[in-house]
Amino acid sequence: MIRTFTFFLALAWAGSGSAQTSMSLEQAIEHARTHNAQNKVRSLEQRAAEKVLWQNIALGLPSVTAAGQYTDNIELPAQFFDINQDGVIDKLQFGTRYTSIGNLSVNQLVFDGSYIVAVLATNVLRDQASLNKEKTEIEVRQQTAQFYHLAVILAENENVLAENLKQATTTATQMEAMAAEGLVESESADQVRLVARQLEAALGNVRQQRGVTEKMLLLTCGLPTDQNVVLTSTLNQLIDGAVGGQGLLQARFAPEQHVDYRVLAAGRLGQSLLYKNDLVSFMPKVYAGYSLTQQFVSEDANVWDPNGFFANNVVFQSWNVSAQFPLFTSGRRMFKAQESRLKVEQLDVLLEQTKAALTVQHLQAKSEFDNALTTYRLQVDNVALAKRLRDKTRIKFLEGVSSSLEYSQAETQYQQTVAAMLSSANETLNKRIALEKVLGMYNTSKPE
Repeated sequence: MIRTFTFFLALAWAGSGSAQTSMSLEQAIEHARTHNAQNKVRSLEQRAAEKVLWQNIALGLPSVTAAGQYTDNIELPAQFFDINQDGVIDKLQFGTRYTSIGNLSVNQLVFDGSYIVAVLATNVLRDQASLNKEKTEIEVRQQTAQFYHLAVILAENENVLAENLKQATTTATQMEAMAAEGLVESESADQVRLVARQLEAALGNVRQQRGVTEKMLLLTCGLPTDQNVVLTSTLNQLIDGAVGGQGLLQARFAPEQHVDYRVLAAGRLGQSLLYKNDLVSFMPKVYAGYSLTQQFVSEDANVWDPNGFFANNVVFQSWNVSAQFPLFTSGRRMFKAQESRLKVEQLDVLLEQTKAALTVQHLQAKSEFDNALTTYRLQVDNVALAKRLRDKTRIKFLEGVSSSLEYSQAETQYQQTVAAMLSSANETLNKRIALEKVLGMYNTSKPE
């Protein structure tokens, strides 16, 4: 009986454990990289582009076709002639009742400039799919980190509010007891109780926001949203990582390695191949083929029996070379080629503009991260100062030296300072992620 109880207790514990997930920031990012829905879609697109490449390559390989036919001429066709010139129409029938034909044909593309360009263009399509997958992974990584940061910030805010609520509730209870004894006015006790109520409302709001943020984090990571998540990376660890990332401010920036630039460069290469395809359309196309056919005829149903009645067979084969020479198409191809060339020039301009824009974006990201670090340090000092003021005002209030209004103002000021500090911490973490993204530190495949 005891063993049975222990067994079911173990099952219950295992079942409850399966509904909870513990993960650090890096674990969350890695899980999102492989399980996020957007990343999965991009992976499938990349695999599909690979198949398209092989489809186009296969167009230039030999194609072999085998065909067969079996015919039962129930009634042979007839022709009518006046053979004897006697005015009587004679009926003539030709052929045998059973016929079978087998054919083997081989066709090969000898030369087609469009085929070569198509293979190159499909290779570009594959590269674009790979770049789109990389870009999505970068965006998902940033999104995962932002949700993780916010969830940790809200958890920290929840802890601070819970501690302050506990202290405010204790103070309110003390003041209410003193008011009952007539030692202080009831308005002072009510003022402190109002502070506690406000903290309680703020705590409930933060808990709700934290729950929603954790669900969004699970969704981004590709995990079921009906389970609990324990974030093992603390705020101090995250902040230490952000502060330790100040070396990013001196990191070398190469706009050509940014994924946005490489996506546009791949598009420019694709457009240049379209231009080349328009040019090779003026060149001839050459094909070659070979055909082998064997025909069997007989008056017997087994048309392949060489001993059958009127049985016979014949083999004939041929090969051919064909060429197509485009001579005149009203100038349409020429104007189309000119249009493609102009589009290539447009993309050249966009590439230069993108390079300049990414350079400015890098400078902005550096400035914002540096400013966020400075602001966070100031906010940390402000929190320590506001806490000392709040604690001193609380002591004075309990001693009757300070008023309840001053105590309420000090508590409110402290809560606002903590909120500003946590907001600044979240901004610092996100600005570091943004700077790393601009620097291309998450690129999975950098060009040589």
